[in-house]
Amino acid sequence: MKIYFFGPATNKSKMCQIYDTVLRLLKKAEIEVYSNQEQAELSEELSAIEQSGGMILDKMDAFVIEGSTPDQEIGYFLAYVISQKKPTLYLCDKTYHINSVLKYLKTKSAPAFLQVKNYTEKNVEEQIIAFLHFIKAGQIKEEPNIKFTLRITPSIERYLYWKTHNTAKSKADFLREDIEKMIKDDEAYQRFLNKKT
Repeated sequence: MKIYFFGPATNKSKMCQIYDTVLRLLKKAEIEVYSNQEQAELSEELSAIEQSGGMILDKMDAFVIEGSTPDQEIGYFLAYVISQKKPTLYLCDKTYHINSVLKYLKTKSAPAFLQVKNYTEKNVEEQIIAFLHFIKAGQIKEEPNIKFTLRITPSIERYLYWKTHNTAKSKADFLREDIEKMIKDDEAYQRFLNKKT
């Protein structure tokens, strides 16, 4: 999983500490973390995309935005994230003045994949961990983007056809949903995920 963390440029030590905390927790969860706050080495896939003029943000699975201080870039970044419909955590320090963007995001018309959370220095870690659990628990569907070739027998193909014939599901969707259910029901694997976070 790849997560991009965005925070406006700042020289305030309090905000720098928050940024460090967010990045540390994301990395501890063994997630590929990219950010405007630090230069990270790109994977081969992302490096190829960047060299061909593409946007690496398109390949991110989720986003974390620290939006406490007014910044023009936040608006552009937020619009991009909403257009991508990917899981996003928008953080805002409780001690900062509530801006108009945050007021809008807290309304019922905000998209379901966008979580808006106020935080304090004491509970910022809890907010990040809750978001990671939210993603890992499958409450937000990841977009399938890895091609996988599987050769099956004719009897398996007949079964898949029979299962999906009068439904709106494709055979691939049917198999993905079954595997996701296996992941959710696998207690040993769930314990393993919880240890990582």
